Amino acid sequence: MKNAKPSDVGLLVLRLGLGAVMMYHGSQKLFGVFDGRGLSQTLEGFQSSQGIPQWLGMLAVIAEFFGGLGVVLGLLTRLASFGIVCTMGVAAFVHFSKGDGWSKMEFPIALMCMAVCLMCLGPGQIAAEGLFRGKKAR
Repeated sequence: MKNAKPSDVGLLVLRLGLGAVMMYHGSQKLFGVFDGRGLSQTLEGFQSSQGIPQWLGMLAVIAEFFGGLGVVLGLLTRLASFGIVCTMGVAAFVHFSKGDGWSKMEFPIALMCMAVCLMCLGPGQIAAEGLFRGKKAR
């Protein structure tokens, strides 16, 4: 870690920001905290209001909470980021198809772009991936 470059610090900040936001929203859906509805109501809401099957809703909740956790820790970062990209892409499309306008699409698009950066660049040197491999994470 003493050889961390400014880009590694930047990736850490990106990971912490994206992961915290994703874990917050995922915990609302999964655990019902922070004024969330909890898992069963979330899945029912996805199906009834948006036509999203419950198994796909469950994948979205997993991608949000556990993907966010993986991103924060820098563990399986590219896989976790891929789940976030897919989930936020669907969220942006749902808002677009409902005619919500840019104000509802901009947040999922921004999160999706952050996750694409992590998919391309990896977690950086300051990440758990390096600890498990016994070398620097790339």
